[in-house]
Amino acid sequence: MGDIVKLEQEDRDAIITIVAARYFSDQKWKWVNLRRDMDRIIEAYEELNQQYIEYPYMSRDWYVANSVTKNIHMCDTWNELKNFVDFLKAYGSYFDFLVKSDKKSLCIASEKDELSVEHKRAISEARNMRCNVFIFRACIPDSIEFELLQIGGGM
Repeated sequence: MGDIVKLEQEDRDAIITIVAARYFSDQKWKWVNLRRDMDRIIEAYEELNQQYIEYPYMSRDWYVANSVTKNIHMCDTWNELKNFVDFLKAYGSYFDFLVKSDKKSLCIASEKDELSVEHKRAISEARNMRCNVFIFRACIPDSIEFELLQIGGGM
């Protein structure tokens, strides 16, 4: 029988993120971890806007549709991207993933059965943007059993 290590909340959060990402990948869905990449989406928006300001002979929609960052924000038009970035600035911290299967969706990864009032408000705003919302719920153990084996040798 091995030892047991109690998992801290940050460990549990990391595990649920890994499990959700594995599920999305197994489904062959495109996905972005908003906890890690939300700033990159906002930076992409700002860079596209700057490109348009410097070279206005192409439409903003053209810049969005042809951007190398499209796989991060998953938007097709300037208005869609602008609205999405405005939404992220206001409510992005309440979501864990941006997911695209047949439609762009936002996802909350959680162990909890009950969502906070803030989460519910963010979900309502996402739905007003016609964005699907998933709640990826998983049970993460409080502790994990392990063994530490030593292989002798050396000196």
